[in-house]
Amino acid sequence: MSKFLRALRVVLWSFIGLGGRREVADQRMHQIGLMPIIAIAAVLLALLLAGLMALAHVAAGA
Repeated sequence: MSKFLRALRVVLWSFIGLGGRREVADQRMHQIGLMPIIAIAAVLLALLLAGLMALAHVAAGA
């Protein structure tokens, strides 16, 4: 599995609060690196917020 997909998987699991044991998380952090995880988390968070804002805009009928 590529580094990008591993980082994406780590971030998605962490968004729902599942990630395994601390030792496993530390091992993944050393394999992938901190910056790719932070970058992917920031992009996914921005997409989530944009989606929620669009949903609120549609629900308000504007």
